[in-house]
Amino acid sequence: MPQGYVVGVGKTRFGPTSKSLPMLAQEALIAALEDAGLTIGDIDAFIVANYLGGPNEGRLHLNSVVAGLLPGVNLPGWRVEAACASGGVAVHQALLSLSRYENVLVLGVERMSGIPGMLLTKNIGMAGDLDLDQGAGLNFPASYALVAQRHMQTYGTTTRDLELISLKNHENARRNPLAHFYHKSVVQADIDAGVTVASPLRLFDCCPVSDGAAAAVISRDSRDGRSIPVLGSGLSTDAISLTQRTVHTSFQAARDAAATAYAQADIVAADVDFAEVHDCFTIAEIVAMEDLGFCEPGAAVSLIRGGVTSRDGSLPVNASGGLKAGGHAIGATGVGQVYEVVRQLRGEAGDRQLARAEIGLTHNVGGVGGTCAIHVMGSAS
Repeated sequence: MPQGYVVGVGKTRFGPTSKSLPMLAQEALIAALEDAGLTIGDIDAFIVANYLGGPNEGRLHLNSVVAGLLPGVNLPGWRVEAACASGGVAVHQALLSLSRYENVLVLGVERMSGIPGMLLTKNIGMAGDLDLDQGAGLNFPASYALVAQRHMQTYGTTTRDLELISLKNHENARRNPLAHFYHKSVVQADIDAGVTVASPLRLFDCCPVSDGAAAAVISRDSRDGRSIPVLGSGLSTDAISLTQRTVHTSFQAARDAAATAYAQADIVAADVDFAEVHDCFTIAEIVAMEDLGFCEPGAAVSLIRGGVTSRDGSLPVNASGGLKAGGHAIGATGVGQVYEVVRQLRGEAGDRQLARAEIGLTHNVGGVGGTCAIHVMGSAS
């Protein structure tokens, strides 16, 4: 039985913008309501997912800020923060809250433009472990570089495998009008010219800093033939520091969340037709594929080299461009993944529409595998 239904979605373009955080939020929520054929009067509660509103802009009470965009309507509303997994966790909470509310609006929003680089790096780093990791100089690029080094040592993964992921996702983003890198061609020469960020990760192994918002209306019941059932929803949290884990080539939180979502959906990994995974760095896409059970540990590179995960392959991964090229508006990312999967399952993805889209999956991670939210969705009935 479905956990609930996505009856409407909306999304801004991800990327640098002069729009304020409330303006981005309003654009996405209006689009989601229009897509659902509902008004704000039909909504029983709302959840706002955001990570950096406090340190970046001095905005923490964002549920009340969003309430100010809804004149004449007072609803139960709250803010969710789970680092880069904030959006996915908000969707999970919305599904749980359907025991009380009929229609819940989930809004993810983030604005990072105009923040000095060192300050932004420090603020983003709050999603990590202050004592065990950051004290030793481990920021997120460095942490994921360690994951990449260990994966290379253990399984023979190469920098060429990382390049193939980057090239694939940038090519996909060129087809996505709402992607950060829409219409921007990225070729091998660009990757070769990229500076090293944290070896072996180079510039084009890293997702960009993006602004943006995404929204979804989650309902207890199906409204029409465009309602997308959420078949499974899994959430798990692990210790954030790499020093507290014995395995660094896999994220246990993702494995646990996937097991829960698959069990609820009554499927196995092989039943998934396509996925939007949290590729904040190219190595993260490899780890995600293995954690999700799409292949055995160490075998993801074979799928990548064989074109299996390309848009025209048998298991497309990140047809939207992913975080890598679609953009990573942190609080909005998990909801943006839901937007993409819903569009694909409805057959509304335009130039990036996949040939087979019956079961789709979203995989949203906070920190270096600290929190993971996974959702399995099926085609509209």
